[in-house]
Amino acid sequence: MKRVKSLLFAMLVAIVVMFSGIGSTFAASTLPDNFTTKNLINNSKYTTVNYIKATDEKGKKYDYPIVVKQTSDGKFVYCLALDKTYANGIKYSKKAKVDDGFVYILEANLNTGDKYKDFYIKQLAVWYYMDYVNGNNDNLDVALKKYLIYHAQHSGSENHAVCKAVIDLLEGARAYKAESSKLNLSKNGIGFTIVDGYYVSSEIVTEAVNVSNIKYGLENTPKGTQVVKSAKGVIVKVPVDSVPVGKKLTFKLKVSADGTAKAAYYYYSSDKYQKLLYGEVDKTPNKLSDALEMTIANVNYTVNISKTDITQAKEVPGATLVVKDENGKTVESWVSTDKTHKMVLQPGKYTLTETIAPKGYKLSKTTISFMLDVTGKVYVKDAKGAYVSVDKVVMINELENSITVAKLDSETGAYVSGAKLAIKDAKGNLVKEFTSTNTAYSITLSEGVYTLSEVSAPEGYELSDKVVTFKLLDNGTVQVLEGNDYVDVAFVTFYNTKIPEVVVPPTGKNATLIIISGLALLIGGAYFAKKSIKEC
Repeated sequence: MKRVKSLLFAMLVAIVVMFSGIGSTFAASTLPDNFTTKNLINNSKYTTVNYIKATDEKGKKYDYPIVVKQTSDGKFVYCLALDKTYANGIKYSKKAKVDDGFVYILEANLNTGDKYKDFYIKQLAVWYYMDYVNGNNDNLDVALKKYLIYHAQHSGSENHAVCKAVIDLLEGARAYKAESSKLNLSKNGIGFTIVDGYYVSSEIVTEAVNVSNIKYGLENTPKGTQVVKSAKGVIVKVPVDSVPVGKKLTFKLKVSADGTAKAAYYYYSSDKYQKLLYGEVDKTPNKLSDALEMTIANVNYTVNISKTDITQAKEVPGATLVVKDENGKTVESWVSTDKTHKMVLQPGKYTLTETIAPKGYKLSKTTISFMLDVTGKVYVKDAKGAYVSVDKVVMINELENSITVAKLDSETGAYVSGAKLAIKDAKGNLVKEFTSTNTAYSITLSEGVYTLSEVSAPEGYELSDKVVTFKLLDNGTVQVLEGNDYVDVAFVTFYNTKIPEVVVPPTGKNATLIIISGLALLIGGAYFAKKSIKEC
């Protein structure tokens, strides 16, 4: 608090400010280019205000007065640093923009009911934020900052309202970024489709921030072209008959608006005097505009259509496919081969359906909606109804109804390899015999009733005499017979039980007899083996 008394005589700037721009001319600015200071009484005394008492390192309280700084027409100005002199009647000129945080402080509406208290709070906040920007304590020492923070956090403390207002301004300034006016048209993903005799664009999003009086216009467009407002911007509609076959139309969509650029400025007189922050924010009106060039080509394009299985690894031949336009008229019907089908289409919306399924596959009941724009890009409508860009239109076929068999350990539930299983139809005819592995086994079957039994058990497991009866419905549902009822299942499960291990008792008379008997058997077995070898 050693500089408290110096505040009565010297109040402003020398420290470097973080500028957002520097210049000497300011077109259409709402701030004056120059002003003259005042606030001396009889040219000898400063007018000061004081709303807190600070405490030094020894606990002694001091008044913390601040000189009221104004222009000759009564506008408040604020000191940015404390190592120069403030004086009456000094002419200042606009110098440069300062950090955006000062815009936040200046625009804050404190509503204390006392304009000098408002000035006092903002001046403390300006000094505190200036120290924050420069990373030092040149304006407010550590003791005063601690005082402000402590009393801001304790509602019942002395000068809580003033201290809290200062800290709130500081925190707000640290987070603030002055949002200048913006006006932009989206440039990516704009396409056209033919709808009701018009080339209709996708939505052209307009980014408009802090602007007013938005206007759209067109350049080099034929008669009948429309600009229609949408949720986030506009849509452009161009008559189809205005673009001759084989020709292209290139035109521009223009947008303009009135914007405002916000900035805070400091003013300068000479190295002798403090730099002053003008007490109002500059809101310079400016005209904003943007343009988007687009091209429509009245030409046909090749679209690739693929018929694949569920893995999409190969083309599936033998499917009869039909493409229709948006009016339901058949454009082309063909039978798929082992190669991707290519067809030539005009820009527009289409559907792809399957009328006959390939052998071994289910008939696909999916209708694929796709769109070809005027640039040749292909889009497929997804589950949410949005069109997504694709390289080709793909229709997937699933195999005919199939079942999955899981061969599992009855205790652990793990897959069991090596079991030979047999599937038979309702008449007892063998349909398929297979050996289990460490994964589930899938097989395509026709609708009907079947049985699953074990032919040979895997090593270490008992042969199961169980017969599982299951049913495959026309819609692909698998049901297993449990008691007298069929129950829906995801797959048919067949369990194996391990062969129990013989445990030798560790002690007692019986154990000794078993061991002796075992040794006798081993000796006899060895003799038999030896004899057999000699006879060979």
